Amino acid sequence: MGSASANEMSHRELPSPQALAQAGDLKIKDQDGNEIPFKQLYTGKADNERQLIIFIRHFFCGSCEQYVMALSKDLPPAALEASNTSMTLIGCGEPKCIPGYIERTSCPYPIYTDPSASIYKALGMTYITIKPGPNPQPTYLQKPFFKNVLDSMWNSIASGHPLSAGPSAQNGGEWLFQGGEVKWCSRMRGTVDHTETKELRAVLGMKE
Repeated sequence: MGSASANEMSHRELPSPQALAQAGDLKIKDQDGNEIPFKQLYTGKADNERQLIIFIRHFFCGSCEQYVMALSKDLPPAALEASNTSMTLIGCGEPKCIPGYIERTSCPYPIYTDPSASIYKALGMTYITIKPGPNPQPTYLQKPFFKNVLDSMWNSIASGHPLSAGPSAQNGGEWLFQGGEVKWCSRMRGTVDHTETKELRAVLGMKE
């Protein structure tokens, strides 16, 4: 599925079995460059276990960093474990960007990357940067727009590898798996359109 088709998909439309099978065979990398098939994250698990997989934008995106910090606060690992859910993050840059991302966000979840963004494309995640999304000021954004932009630029410069974070036009999304199938998903429609943590908690049936 190419990016043009991805941009035409409903943001909550479940992928076809063919698209999921294609995505599942594609490889992701950990911070050391070790590869595993994407499907290893959500297959071969107990029937009552759920896997929430968050696709972020490029590794220097300040908005996504704020989202990850909101996830850590509102869906901490202990609360996820109590609801039989694990969480994994996937980026679209080089593996060498992952340690710095963990340091900046204090991310408590495993992080992998899809440097070719081929899984993003297979699952229909949009490729566009000119609009923020339906809600330009989601609650997970705690910094003003220009501060966010400056932080993103600084992260890029300070990293020492500013061209390795992934395509700035690639958006991500949230995917909930159970029993090897996608049960719910939400593709970002703009640069700040991650699913609010309150809604994710509702999707997971977690108490307020």
